[in-house]
Amino acid sequence: MVQKAGKKSGMAGISDTIKGTLRRAANRLGYDIIGYDADNPRARLSKLLGRSGITVLFDVGANSGSFGWDMRELQYSGKIVSFEPLKDAFARLQKMACRDPNWEVLNIGLGAQDEERAIHVAANSQSSSFLAMLDAHARAAPESGYQEDQPASLRRLDHIFADYCRPSDKVFLKIDTQGFEKKVLEGAGQTLAAMPLVQLECSLVPLYAGAEKIEDMIGYMRALGYDPVDAVPTFHDKDSGHMMQADVLFLRRST
Repeated sequence: MVQKAGKKSGMAGISDTIKGTLRRAANRLGYDIIGYDADNPRARLSKLLGRSGITVLFDVGANSGSFGWDMRELQYSGKIVSFEPLKDAFARLQKMACRDPNWEVLNIGLGAQDEERAIHVAANSQSSSFLAMLDAHARAAPESGYQEDQPASLRRLDHIFADYCRPSDKVFLKIDTQGFEKKVLEGAGQTLAAMPLVQLECSLVPLYAGAEKIEDMIGYMRALGYDPVDAVPTFHDKDSGHMMQADVLFLRRST
């Protein structure tokens, strides 16, 4: 029997009905169900990891380790090296990684130079930064206000790269440092050639004093030989719904 154009088969219709019912139930609980296909950013990242031959993940600004855990969920089995300067977040990170023999954690931050520097600790932990928070961020997320300062050690990635990577390794550099991303990159100028993939948290509006906006970071990365290939929203203003930050994935240009 020939099926008329524009109509779904009976089984497809039943499947869509089941998916719709499950999705509505998940929505009522505050979750969503999406397909694991080309429209799914995790599926796209997984494909890029494989195509780029990534063997080491540098997780900069790891907080409690959720990104590293997500990479394991995506079946990434290579080495993870996580950097987290906050004391409490690092303690949670250690617990997350302790049963994984291929996951190392360091209680330091990365920057443009080796130094000791105060980090501003946010109430929600994830918004902590070496930079002052601007009013736009505080208004959009009142729960992110700074509570205290902690001393932290910063290192240039160039100075410690060889401690965790072999010459043949290909590195995925993920940076989520609340406005400090460019400083981390400035400390990795000699080793970026080993990093075919870089992910940066980028701001669409000024959120931290002295931090670059998304258009500045895209231009900066293009000058370093990378092109943006994907973006995933990460932070919205709760009142307006406007996107304020996104994770932008960059792929090194072929030479």
